Amino acid sequence: MNIAILGFGTVGKGVYEIIKNNGLDFLNVTKIYRRKGSQMTLPIETDDIESILNDDSIDTIVECMGGLTPAYDFVTEAMKKGKNVVTANKMLVATFYDELMNLSNDRNVYFLFEASVGGGVPWIENLSRVGFVDDVKGFKGILNGSTNYILDRMINESLEFDEALLQVQELGYAEKDPSSDIDGDDVLYKTIISANVASKKSFSMDGVLKFGIRNILKRDIDYFKEHDLVCKLIAEYDRSTNIILVMPELFGKEQSISNVALNFNYVELYCDSSGRLSFEGQGAGKLPTGFSVVEDLIRIEQGAVVPILTTEKVQVKYGAFENKFYVRYKNDKVEIVDGMTEKEMRNDNIAFIAKIN
Repeated sequence: MNIAILGFGTVGKGVYEIIKNNGLDFLNVTKIYRRKGSQMTLPIETDDIESILNDDSIDTIVECMGGLTPAYDFVTEAMKKGKNVVTANKMLVATFYDELMNLSNDRNVYFLFEASVGGGVPWIENLSRVGFVDDVKGFKGILNGSTNYILDRMINESLEFDEALLQVQELGYAEKDPSSDIDGDDVLYKTIISANVASKKSFSMDGVLKFGIRNILKRDIDYFKEHDLVCKLIAEYDRSTNIILVMPELFGKEQSISNVALNFNYVELYCDSSGRLSFEGQGAGKLPTGFSVVEDLIRIEQGAVVPILTTEKVQVKYGAFENKFYVRYKNDKVEIVDGMTEKEMRNDNIAFIAKIN
């Protein structure tokens, strides 16, 4: 397999190092695309994307650029030219899921995205396999290593939010602009992708309830500790109601999910026949994410890929939520609310909100 890597940041370098350092000679990286102005250190690096897209000897593209532009143009053009695509780009997959899946089918090429959700956790492949032999009822879990690290340090080291955020940035788990992580966008993309795979449908991101952790304070954490509760940023999907939520949730400290530390991800999958299945592993970092990309490459090479089908577009709609919620308003008033409507949850006067498990 002749491979071109698009983007040579954290994930791109991880993919390259894993292939080179683990004797995977059947995976041949022939070119690496970098944006104009980048410092080139390897002879196979280039800033000429056409030299990759028009090279018939390259059969597989690994897209690690992130974002929508120019990643979307490069990926779609590659598939139109008969090249397989493996990507770690959750924004791309979530935004253009229908189009990219259909293009893959029309052009008879692979489009795989294991690394777009869960870092090194083998989540997407197992989710798709289970869905072909069992009825998936839903899932719930931690799908962002950066925010889990922040919350873990706030809980176990009594750090303020900004102190924990600085730690996660210094470790390379969060970008200089951490908005996508701490505002819940990263988790939203991953939840939509996972719900699509689980349901074989295509959910719109418009209207999904999404709450991040930007406004969480040490005093919130202290309150939770006093009540033997642990806060985690949670992705949740319920197939029976088509409810998709991204929001902080409080769990008893004895629950398994409460003890998921640092940058680890943890997801529980609920099925009719097999019951509850749990997946845990590192959810961020160069090598864990790069590992998932390389796994997809090996699946293509071996032809061992489970097809992921889509059937219908779905718009998420909500009624009232009967769960209890911890609510801190902008005037610092704290309440435990027994049930809320979507409109109440979107109240501009709310500074921080968490669902109570």
